[in-house]
Amino acid sequence: MKRGRRRGSSSFDFRDFLMQYYRYFIVGGLFIIIVIVLAIFSAKHKNKEKDKDEDASEPATETVYDENSEIPLPTEELKVDAYPEVNALVSSYFTAMASGDVDTLSTICSDLDDAAKIRIQEKANYTESYDDLKCYTKPGPIPNSYIVFAYYQIKYVNIDTKAPGLSSLYVCTDDNTGQLYVYNGELSENVSNYIKGVAAQDDVVALLNEVDAEYNNAIESDNALKAFMDALPARLDEAVAARLASGSSPDDAAAQPENTETTVMLTDAVRIRSSPDDSDTSNVIAKAAKGDTYTKIGEEDGWTKIRYKDTEAYVSSEYVTEADAASTGSDTGGEATTTDGGGTPASGTVTVNDNSVRVRSSADTSSDANVIGKANSGETYPLKGEENGWYQIDFKGQTGYIKGDYATKN
Repeated sequence: MKRGRRRGSSSFDFRDFLMQYYRYFIVGGLFIIIVIVLAIFSAKHKNKEKDKDEDASEPATETVYDENSEIPLPTEELKVDAYPEVNALVSSYFTAMASGDVDTLSTICSDLDDAAKIRIQEKANYTESYDDLKCYTKPGPIPNSYIVFAYYQIKYVNIDTKAPGLSSLYVCTDDNTGQLYVYNGELSENVSNYIKGVAAQDDVVALLNEVDAEYNNAIESDNALKAFMDALPARLDEAVAARLASGSSPDDAAAQPENTETTVMLTDAVRIRSSPDDSDTSNVIAKAAKGDTYTKIGEEDGWTKIRYKDTEAYVSSEYVTEADAASTGSDTGGEATTTDGGGTPASGTVTVNDNSVRVRSSADTSSDANVIGKANSGETYPLKGEENGWYQIDFKGQTGYIKGDYATKN
């Protein structure tokens, strides 16, 4: 798609600007991709608008762009969902982001290189959706343009708690086609200074702080989300680097890691950590019981890396053994089963018959330290064993226990 003329000099690169002023755009450590959406209305479009009455959907035009002078900052407060055409573009953008649809993104974005496209594809592997979208806008630095702060709640695969986020966008239409698109290239010095100034205004800072607090509350309430978010940036960096090194292009399917995973069993009760470090307890995300089984995905300096609620976690290799047929079940080709402390192996499924039933890592109600999640009425889980009034189940990839009073064996 041919884009309209560029405003101002091309000596300023927005990607360098983001690196220098990242504190304005990254909320609570949340890993987000920042883009600019530039909407520059064509002369034809503007002539049509002259015949219309002014209303709330008309973009603000109080600032006037002059490449040779400083652009005054806007005086009006943030507006919420004030421009339907901007909301539609933002919705299309995040829908494509969630699915990794780089073909669609390429039609509404400029200057998306292969590395950016691959990163989008890789992140989409972990993303279900961007929910609760809301657009906070201020007038842009040129007539009929906007600066948008897009709020969302991102739902990751197999993570219960949604992660709040805020991305900055710079928005208008192609001079030639009148179509909205996403600009991600160079900016003049005056425009970059304008963006920095808007990001530092009191109402914008208040919004950033509000979302920052919301994000921190989310990760404090869900250790699995915190561990996932801590690991995600490095995981994406590795995936992108590997695909670029192999010559993979965004047109290729997202790289699939070699399947070297095995099932391991714990030989004692251990702490599950978000990092391979036992110098303190700040990285402890759960406690596991003797006999619990997990998927092993790697090793690192005396630690076994496992999959815990679809994120990476670590347990000391001292307490890990391979879960072979002798320890995990029969050799008749049926589903491998384990029990903890003399229980009876079983197969089939159980269905939960009450809401908010606690699922535990061991058959013990003496404290809540072993609670690993909650199950609700109607949910069905694979049955692995029975023990003293408890059902041992496969709960989201790990061994869990649920009281027999709250579930029915199928």
